[in-house]
Amino acid sequence: MNSFDSFLNPERKPNIRFKLSPYPDEFEMRLLSAEEDREILRRMQGDKKLDGADALIAYAAEALVVPDLHNADFQDKLSKKAGRPVLSPADALVAMTTSAELSAILGAYTEFSGVDVTFTEGVEEIKN
Repeated sequence: MNSFDSFLNPERKPNIRFKLSPYPDEFEMRLLSAEEDREILRRMQGDKKLDGADALIAYAAEALVVPDLHNADFQDKLSKKAGRPVLSPADALVAMTTSAELSAILGAYTEFSGVDVTFTEGVEEIKN
C-alpha cells in the first residue's frame, strides 16, 4: 500500500442521527470539511456583531443533512411561518427551533465534531 493512501482515504466518523421530541423525523448531521470550515469563517469575518454562539449556529446548520436547511422551498416556508426573511441555513435553524431545541442541536454538533469553547474563542480572535 502506498504511504499516501491512508491520507487520501481517511476513515471519517459516519453521520449521526438523533431525535428531538417535538419533531417526528430524525435529524442527521455530518462532519464538515476543512474547506467548508474556511468558507463559513470567510462569510462571518465581516460581521462584527456575530459572537461565538452565532458561529456555532452557523457550523451546526451547515452540518445538518436532514433537514436540508439549504433548500429554498423549506426556507420560503419558514419565512412565512416566522414572519421574517430566512436567508441562510443558520437563519433557518434559528427560525425552526426553540431555545432548548437549538441548545440540544448545538450540543449534538459540539459532541460529534469535537468543537468546543476554545473554537468559539478562536473565532472571536479571528474577527478582531
